[in-house]
Amino acid sequence: MTDVRALDAPAGPAAGMRELTAAESAHLDRLRGHLASSGAPVGTVDGLGGLLEAAHTAWLRTPPDQRPDPGPMITSIAVGVGDLVLARATEARWVLHVDAPAASPALLSTDGTAAVVPFTDVRRRWTRGAGQVTPPPAGSEEFPHALPDESADVLVDATWLAGYVTAAADHLTGADEPAPTSAPHLEHATDEPVVPTPRPPTGDEAPTRRRASHAAGAPAPEAVVRYRTPTELPYVPSVDVQNLALRALDRGLTTALFDGPTPFAMRDDGTTVHVKWFATDVDEALGLAERWVVDALGLRAAIGWVVPLEDDAGVVVPGLGAVPSDETAASQGADHAVVVLASDAQLPGLVVAHRYASRGPDDGAGHPVGEPLVVGPCPALL
Repeated sequence: MTDVRALDAPAGPAAGMRELTAAESAHLDRLRGHLASSGAPVGTVDGLGGLLEAAHTAWLRTPPDQRPDPGPMITSIAVGVGDLVLARATEARWVLHVDAPAASPALLSTDGTAAVVPFTDVRRRWTRGAGQVTPPPAGSEEFPHALPDESADVLVDATWLAGYVTAAADHLTGADEPAPTSAPHLEHATDEPVVPTPRPPTGDEAPTRRRASHAAGAPAPEAVVRYRTPTELPYVPSVDVQNLALRALDRGLTTALFDGPTPFAMRDDGTTVHVKWFATDVDEALGLAERWVVDALGLRAAIGWVVPLEDDAGVVVPGLGAVPSDETAASQGADHAVVVLASDAQLPGLVVAHRYASRGPDDGAGHPVGEPLVVGPCPALL
């Protein structure tokens, strides 16, 4: 759980949270479909808890070197857990927690002051259960591998789930009454005290994360956070995404210098990187680009366009970040930058930029200025 009541925050996403995109909401629906296909009564605490316990126990009883990736099961069950919480905290909603090592869906109270992270909590509970095992009795051949130690109270079962759902719903609704004595109170996933989320910047300093189609308007005040490399981002994109971003920057820069700035998109399906150009105004082009990248299967995608620089060569991408001024770049005539958003499917990505001079001295040919820059993080494109 994340408690931000002390912040007196306005309604809307709290620090580190943002609203789900249509694609992300559709992904939650797909997870619900996977969960329903199990045949278990997953709309109840007992039904979902029984499925969770059975899956976890079976996984533990598999030799460690043969265990499948539990991720798909964990994420499918986690959305079911969240839906059970929402059935009690009816005014809360799903959002995306983006300021974690790996972004994941979360539940946010109606006033934006309290959050619950079932995807993270279920995964950590699962992992803790895997770490609490006891050797089988000497000579036992029924289960040759270590089994869960039930006395350690770390199993993910219906009893644990009942306590989690009750306490999570109380947290989101601000209920003061304790959880029923028949179910243990919701534990924090790391067994550490709940720490309030740091107060976000206020006023014009508060950065927002928006899709590309909301980032092409008139520049707005942005908090300048200097990221030197992609590894400094809140979520580090894959090497494939970083390579696609650089490839897109190069493509966009070459086109801008020789043919004029044109918004474009790139979609990598694992075999071919498809490119499409959008010869229309930027706002419309970026909306078309967003729709194009999700219209077919893709592992990752990138969207690029050109923005004018400030007089001091600062780069501002409304809603997505900024890069501070650069006197050297300004002295070299930098007046525009190619901006690229790139991400893997269903994962946060990055925003990069490369300054260029649209014309040289005495109206000569334009030229790139400086090196590629990391602007900041961005939501998943597909």
